[in-house]
Amino acid sequence: MTWPSSLDIARGLAPGCAGSFRYGRHTTVDSTYTPITQSGFYRTPQATNAVALRVKAGGNANDTANGSGAREITLVGLNPSGDIITETLATAGASASGATVQSFIRLTDAFISKSGTYASQTAGSQAADITIERSTGTQDWALIAAGTISRSVSEIGAYTTPNNKSACVTDIHVTSDADKKANIVMFKRQNILQTSAPYSALELVFELPQSSGLSDFHFDPPLYFPSLCDFGFMANVTASTVDVSVGFGMLEFTAR
Repeated sequence: MTWPSSLDIARGLAPGCAGSFRYGRHTTVDSTYTPITQSGFYRTPQATNAVALRVKAGGNANDTANGSGAREITLVGLNPSGDIITETLATAGASASGATVQSFIRLTDAFISKSGTYASQTAGSQAADITIERSTGTQDWALIAAGTISRSVSEIGAYTTPNNKSACVTDIHVTSDADKKANIVMFKRQNILQTSAPYSALELVFELPQSSGLSDFHFDPPLYFPSLCDFGFMANVTASTVDVSVGFGMLEFTAR
């Protein structure tokens, strides 16, 4: 059997296969285990508790549909059937945006898809932080941090394989403050559409106890995650707070 090359996958020449590099960061990890995402959350409601989402009120007036900042946010995630869904929201400055028409059980990506500025190292695509929340205003789901340069993405160090797709993680790169000791874990949970007990467990994949600085891992064969499986990273620290980031290379392909 002939396998597609990584170059063919990257070029979109391998039917049913897609490669990506995912990145997440949380700058103030504390003593509570926290997902490595800019918001500090990776929401995982059950399929019966799917929610509509929106851009949270309190943003910058220039992040609006005709402004100089972010004009449109695209959300990517899963619906209650575990299928991939995508929806765009027009920003509304300091006000909340309209709610999504579709309901989400996972939000795997949020990014600025239209901006009023041709961005550079000194002019960003957004005027300020942009938070994605439940449409009722009761729960934050993701954060697109403004930063000192244009970031424009939610930086989520977790993922959920959709219906009829599986994933392999080929490499992982973790960084944390060199002068502090962070405890970093990778987890997985299969069968995300279960609605009654017994449930599949939230399972440890591996752990980096008392980690500091940079750690790199390459997996051959890669780590395998079946269809409808959560996986990602959390961290905590015993004292003060710590800045932790994680990146991982991922191949996603049609499940067989």
